[in-house]
Order: sequence, then structure tokens, then C-alpha cells
Amino acid sequence: MSDDNFYQSHWVDVEPERRARYEEMFQWRDSSEPLIASANVAEGQTVVDYGCGPGGLAIELARRVGAAGRVYGVDLNAGFLETTRARAAEAGVLDQLETRLMEGESIPIDGGAADRVICKNVMEYVPDPGQTLTEFHRVLRPGGIAHVIDSDWGAFMYESGNRQDADDFAEVMRGAQIAFRTPHIGRRLYGLFRSAGFDDVSVRVLAGADIKGNMRSVLTNMATYARQSGDVPEELLEHFAAGMDAAVEAQTFFALLPQFLVTGRKTA
Repeated sequence: MSDDNFYQSHWVDVEPERRARYEEMFQWRDSSEPLIASANVAEGQTVVDYGCGPGGLAIELARRVGAAGRVYGVDLNAGFLETTRARAAEAGVLDQLETRLMEGESIPIDGGAADRVICKNVMEYVPDPGQTLTEFHRVLRPGGIAHVIDSDWGAFMYESGNRQDADDFAEVMRGAQIAFRTPHIGRRLYGLFRSAGFDDVSVRVLAGADIKGNMRSVLTNMATYARQSGDVPEELLEHFAAGMDAAVEAQTFFALLPQFLVTGRKTA
């Protein structure tokens, strides 16, 4: 892949430091329950986890569908799929969790095979979100549900209590845009669902403020992308990182990244 599609290639070639952050960020936590509750995943269902990463959500879904169900963890990173299988074996759910490598834009699953497709923080990176949602519609059986969780980077807020840090943040986010195909995907999802043929489309927005510094990993990733762009001076990036640490120490750290939850049903 070329730098022209860095938004996708940076998920195929993940450097060890960033991978370690993902291993931590993508673990399943009970606090994530509101993000998937409206998907109504139940025992015996067949569920596709599109963009499963290192498998935290896929393993939780496998627990929920039970021995009578099936989860397909789909990703374009073979290393993530290997980690998913290893973790599924440790969790005792490997028998109901199968991984599939994405090659191209078609999901490697038969049409009408799934009860649910869940996609968490992936649509912002795909080449054509409309085509991807059409694929979701294809693999679902009638009555099936697609449930997408994603960000809208135009709504991302960060405050450290220092004016220079705010200016640095604006520059970091400008440089980080190379990592996203559709950075404002959150606000676009409703229309894209409707265009892909989904009915009963619902939208919720969840926004919890981080005042502890838990989102430093997200902000560090943004700085990594900004560095990759070559448009942001290293001195600024170093100052930005130091500002985050200082804000946590001073208890002035504030970050907010709303999550858009969009659910649609295939009726025919």
C-alpha cells in the first residue's frame, strides 16, 4: 500500500509501540457495555465483528452467543487475527470464534449468513463507507441488524489548562488527518445507513468526559500520525506530549470524544 492510503495501510503495518497501545485500548471492559447494548446480541446468533483488531470485543461476543452461536472476527491485519485466536483459546471460546482475513473490500462471508454485524471504530478508515455498509447489508439475513460505533474527530475536545497546549492540539489534529479516510464519519452514518438500504435506523451519541488522562493513548496515536505526515515539527510534538503529562499531574486534563451509535435493520 502507498502513502496515498495511509488511512488503511497503517492498520496493516503496526509498529510494536502502537500495537502495545492497541492491546490495552481494545480490551473488553464492562464500561463498554452501553456501546453494544442496542445491538441485542444473544445466544445462538451468528455475529460478524468487522475490524476485530486483537479480539477484545470478538471474544466477548463469542461468550454471548454461546456454543450454539458463531462469531466471525474479520480484519485486514493477520497479526491481529493471530492474537484474537490465541486469546479466544485462553478464554475457552475458540470453538465458536472464527477469524477471516480481509483482502479487498468484500467481506469473506456468504450473503445472508449473519444475524448481526458490529463495527467498532473502523468505518472512519475504510475506503468507501457506503460500499462497506452495503456489504453489511449483504451478509445479514432478513431481520438482521448492523450496529456501528464510531467517532467524529470534528467533535474531539482536549484541554490541559495551558493555551499553548490547545494550539499544539490543533496542529497535531491537522497533521493526524492522514490517518482517516472519513474523519467526520459520525455525523454521516445515518445518511449512509439509509442509502445502503437499512430500515429502522436509530442514532445515539454517548459522550463521557475523561479527566484522568485515560485518553492519552488516543492523543499519543494522533501525535504519531502527525509525525508520519511530516507536517508537524518534532519540537511541537514533544511539547504536546509533555503538556499531557503535566495536565494529568496538575489535574487539569480534559478530553471528550463522542461516540456515535448507529443501528439499522435489514428488512428484505
